[in-house]
Amino acid sequence: MSEVHHLVRLLKKKNLTLALAESVTCGMAAYKLSNVKGISDVLKGAIVCYTPEVKINLLGISKRMIDQYTCESMQVTESLAKNLHKIMPADIHVAVTGLASSDGSESRTKPVGSAFICLAYKGKTYKFKHVFKGTPLEIKNKTCIELYRFVCATIS
Repeated sequence: MSEVHHLVRLLKKKNLTLALAESVTCGMAAYKLSNVKGISDVLKGAIVCYTPEVKINLLGISKRMIDQYTCESMQVTESLAKNLHKIMPADIHVAVTGLASSDGSESRTKPVGSAFICLAYKGKTYKFKHVFKGTPLEIKNKTCIELYRFVCATIS
């Protein structure tokens, strides 16, 4: 069984709902989930927060935090996960940021392939960081798979 199917099955079994804030994956994690039967029972929604302006204006991340740590950092990812509950109620809030290509200025300070995942669940936050290799599409796919695995491992 694929990671995405396993996650949906586990969420349904535990009667939990999920909300996503996606930056580096740009909606891919939610899209893959949307193809699994029964997803409407567990997925509340997803926000693509690709630019700093969306992170600031919609999800309440301070410009100072972004300036200090960059948009692609664990600190910003954790704040995204924590703030997501204000606009999208769910049992589990997951945020993902990172660098899939060398287009951004952050690629000078972090390696391409960096992925930051943070999960807010039952008043606690859980963090995951990894550097994936591959093309931008491969990095995004690998990040999604790791996101599903990380959520499953955390709620099991």
